Amino acid sequence: MNMPAPRWVVLTWRLPSASSTPRVTTWRTLQRMGAALLTPGAAVVPYSEDLLERTEWLAERIVESGGEAWVLPVTELRERDEAEIRARFQSAREQEYATLRTKAGRRLTHRGVVALEHGYRSVVARDHFHAAGRGRARRAIEKARATKAG
Repeated sequence: MNMPAPRWVVLTWRLPSASSTPRVTTWRTLQRMGAALLTPGAAVVPYSEDLLERTEWLAERIVESGGEAWVLPVTELRERDEAEIRARFQSAREQEYATLRTKAGRRLTHRGVVALEHGYRSVVARDHFHAAGRGRARRAIEKARATKAG
């Protein structure tokens, strides 16, 4: 019997309370991956080989820090749950694109424009569902670049 391909990767974990460093490292890594938090000890990303590998790597770091972690490929979610998770992804990326647009509207140095472009590429890398604000942010940054060049 063929198993359906995974659609999501869920990471669940528990870290000792002795040090905040592993918790902060875990949270920052999940942010860079574009994960959506489900609970304080569980996060989800859309399935891809790259995200599965990165999630497994993070789970290993959690265990090395004295915690427990499980990586769970998920083939199906209830429709309502999947819609909620996608909405969380979209909302998080929309907020990041809005921040980029706001920054692009300010007077920027060349270094500021370069930093904005780098920030945009970082958000795009974790924009798993192509949030609507992506194009507006790109155009605002292009305008900032043209203003700086002109």
